[in-house]
Amino acid sequence: MPQEYDARVNLHLNVNNGLEQVAELVHTRLVESGWKDQVQLACRKAIVESGDKVPTVDELIATITPKARALVPDAVKRELYHEIELILLNLEKIGYAKSFEDV
Repeated sequence: MPQEYDARVNLHLNVNNGLEQVAELVHTRLVESGWKDQVQLACRKAIVESGDKVPTVDELIATITPKARALVPDAVKRELYHEIELILLNLEKIGYAKSFEDV
């Protein structure tokens, strides 16, 4: 049953561009908060600190990802959580009735 519910929710979000709207919101908030600039600086610093051996993209991602996640402002996390919660509540109202505890 959860897979069937997940498939219906994903279909609804895809049809109504819900995921795109959330992704755009997150992108906008991260840029506004200066997160993107901080991550770019962290990447540059990691490259400079690597010395003569230029890191591969995979190595850079492995190094920067934990730092980047830690740099996401709490306000952005709260807003994203709130938006997802609203989407799920709206889905319940239009007939995707299933309590969050059942998932």
